[in-house]
Amino acid sequence: RLMSVAFERHKLIAIDPLGEKFDPNRHQAISMVPTPDVPANHVVAVLQKGFLINDRVLRPAMVAVSSGT
Repeated sequence: RLMSVAFERHKLIAIDPLGEKFDPNRHQAISMVPTPDVPANHVVAVLQKGFLINDRVLRPAMVAVSSGT
């Protein structure tokens, strides 16, 4: 609980982009997955959450991205 209070106080926000469109400024693509039911260039799996501090990327989220086919 103290850790979450410290995160809020210093404006440290977790990035959990599951289902969002891939953004190279906030995400690091680790792999592309062929998924016909998910549109191309959308995040299908989050391997590691990222973090923002004062709206700047501290660590990008590591994600798997849909290739759409």
